[in-house]
Amino acid sequence: MSEAGNDSVPVWWILVFIVLALGLGAIVVLSVGGSLITPAGALWPALAV
Repeated sequence: MSEAGNDSVPVWWILVFIVLALGLGAIVVLSVGGSLITPAGALWPALAV
């Protein structure tokens, strides 16, 4: 199926890596008591007025 000397990475490997990285990041944030939804005031303090 693959050619000899073909060093390109399949797109599905990149997608799997991104999904796993986002999932692990979400697990870490939730495990330390954080929130995945940030209040607007934390991003733009001017909106918290």
